[in-house]
Amino acid sequence: MKYSQTIGLMLTAFLLFLTTQPLVIIESRQWVITGWKVAETNFGQPGKFMLYMGVMNIILFALPYIPAKRFNMVFAILNFSWTIRNFLILSACAMGECPQKQWALYACILVSFAILIMTFLPKIEVNKK
Repeated sequence: MKYSQTIGLMLTAFLLFLTTQPLVIIESRQWVITGWKVAETNFGQPGKFMLYMGVMNIILFALPYIPAKRFNMVFAILNFSWTIRNFLILSACAMGECPQKQWALYACILVSFAILIMTFLPKIEVNKK
């Protein structure tokens, strides 16, 4: 695909933006959980790992070498699996209370999967002899 690397760069930047948006809301305590601000929960900062993997994806999308494209697949798989982990942990009900899932939580999964697909479609120049 001709524009897969450019689309991958834009999707990765959009994924990093999504980590700043509200992922879930816990109404009883009036907490808004994002990838960076998790109130008094013990969720950690799920956006931090996605930032590290996203920066690696951006760098490897920009490099025109075949090994970079292969490593990019690995980092995209790690990013996608971390996004699934975030979805499972952040949206889980605890003690009879279920958080309200927001659009950014679903969008993170879709965008991470799209980034993974873009890593499988690199534009590689083939030397014809």
